[in-house]
Amino acid sequence: MLRVFAIFLAAGLSTGAQLAQSFPHTSKNGRATVVYRHEGLTVAANYDYSQRNHDRPWLLIDVALGSNTRFVLHRSNFTLVTPGGQTVRLASQAQGEADPNGINTLIQNAKIHRRNLDGYFPQRSARESIHFVSLPFSRSISDEAIVDNDRVTLGPLLFRSPDGSWPEGTYRLVLDNERAKAELPISLQ
Repeated sequence: MLRVFAIFLAAGLSTGAQLAQSFPHTSKNGRATVVYRHEGLTVAANYDYSQRNHDRPWLLIDVALGSNTRFVLHRSNFTLVTPGGQTVRLASQAQGEADPNGINTLIQNAKIHRRNLDGYFPQRSARESIHFVSLPFSRSISDEAIVDNDRVTLGPLLFRSPDGSWPEGTYRLVLDNERAKAELPISLQ
C-alpha cells in the first residue's frame, strides 16, 4: 500500500513539475483556479463548473486581471489553445445569440460553482467589468476594458467548441496584448 501511494505521489509531483515547466509563473489554487504572476501582471482564472462539465458546446472561464502597467484589454486578446494545438477565439455575440438556451443553461448551472477572484488583488475595492458578450440579465457589450493597478478587471470568458464539446486535457488560456502576455493551464477532466 505504501508503495502504491509513493508511485501516486511521484506521478502527481511529476505532473505538477510538468505544468510548472509548461506554464511558468503560474500557481494552482484549488481544483480549478490558476493564478499567473509576473512582471507586475496578475491574471486569475477559475473554471470550476467547466472543468467537469464540458460535454456541451460552451466553456465558461471567469478571469480577473490587475497590472502595474495600464493597458486596454480587447476581446481579441484572449484565445484558448486546445491540447491538439487548435486556437479557439472568444465566442462572438452572434454565436451567443444563436444559442440563448445553451448560454442560459451554462450560466444557471455554473452559478454555485463560480468563485470570487478579486481576493488575489490588493486593489480589490475598485472593479472594472468585462462585457465581451451579453449574458442573461446583462445587456451591455463592450470590446474593451481597462486593466491597471487601481482596479480589478474581471468577468466571464465564453468559448464555443467548433466540435460541440471539449475533450479532456490541458488547454492553454492565452492573453496576448501588446503590453501584457500570459498563459494559464485549463485542465478539463
